Amino acid sequence: MPALMDFALDPRAIGLPSREDLLEMRIWDSHYHGISQHDHVMPYFDRMGVERVFSLDVGFMRQTQEETAAGIAKDFAVLETWKHRMSGLCRIEPGRVDDTLEHMNRCIRHGPCIGFKTGGYHQGPFTVAHPNYDPIIRLAAELDAVIYIHSVFQVGGNPRRYDGGNAVAESNPRDVAALAGRFPDVKMICGHQGTEWELGIRQIRPHKNVYLEFSGWPPESGSVDFAVKELGIDRLVWGCHAPSRSFSNALSQVYDAKLTPAQRKLIFGTNLRKISAAIHRRKGIKVEI
Repeated sequence: MPALMDFALDPRAIGLPSREDLLEMRIWDSHYHGISQHDHVMPYFDRMGVERVFSLDVGFMRQTQEETAAGIAKDFAVLETWKHRMSGLCRIEPGRVDDTLEHMNRCIRHGPCIGFKTGGYHQGPFTVAHPNYDPIIRLAAELDAVIYIHSVFQVGGNPRRYDGGNAVAESNPRDVAALAGRFPDVKMICGHQGTEWELGIRQIRPHKNVYLEFSGWPPESGSVDFAVKELGIDRLVWGCHAPSRSFSNALSQVYDAKLTPAQRKLIFGTNLRKISAAIHRRKGIKVEI
């Protein structure tokens, strides 16, 4: 009787990429939430041939400096151990601008982080359209930092609206467009494809400095094709959102699109390497585009 492993399928035989195919894509993952369990999660990145991951959970700003410092020390130790595979984006607090600027200097200018992530968790109604972000973006530009913006259209409210479910501090693509218009020379990433991708893509379309990231949302056939048509292949980056999302979902969204291997390679890694090359080199990390 044949061994069980003899029944293993060749992925290519059923229309799926092999690990060799994935390695050829040189994948950089823009969206990773597993820094607290990295030893258990990183083997899956190995399995899927991912070169580098961006951890978005580094250096949360706590209520006290002591709490913040303790968290930073722990996260920086992980980044040091995994610097050959992992890059860190620190969290910020736009309701505390001076504290945020100090935090960015500590984490990005003098620490290992390559940028920051903003989300819907902030203390107060501060989306990226708010002027509190202006000094934050100016410092990020000075540092060549990666700017990742959690951006969603959440349906909800009464009466229901396409953005009525957003938290008061949760940016949507319209907010990203407003920020991009004030800083047209600063690159930034609009995360989560805006969730409602047809609306989100149209909001950021005029702003050439905004990149669209696919992550954290059920893959929909045609979404990447539409993004390429409206934005161009050079404005798309990819993220898995592991460990809360699966590689099969995240990868399938790109493999479903009618793209050449060279175009897929741009989305899976080349575009993100271009965005982050300058700050990585500041950290002594060689980046081959």
